[in-house]
Amino acid sequence: MAALTEDQKPDDMEEMKRIVNAGGRVQPLKSQINGKFCGPNRVWLAKEDVPGLAMSRSLGDYVAHSVGVIAELVVREY
Repeated sequence: MAALTEDQKPDDMEEMKRIVNAGGRVQPLKSQINGKFCGPNRVWLAKEDVPGLAMSRSLGDYVAHSVGVIAELVVREY
């Protein structure tokens, strides 16, 4: 049985492609202690570690919107 919902996360290939094509970067948070990546993938500006959003769809986040985060809903009818 297929899932009824789907999370819109930056590591989904279609979501990641849209973000990268809009000039964003997708990668986990980099630890300030040891320099290793940790946690889930996040949306970042290309050359700045902001906004660090762990989702690829959001309402009202103008910084994230500038790099491909959108507010459009995914709606499926069953």
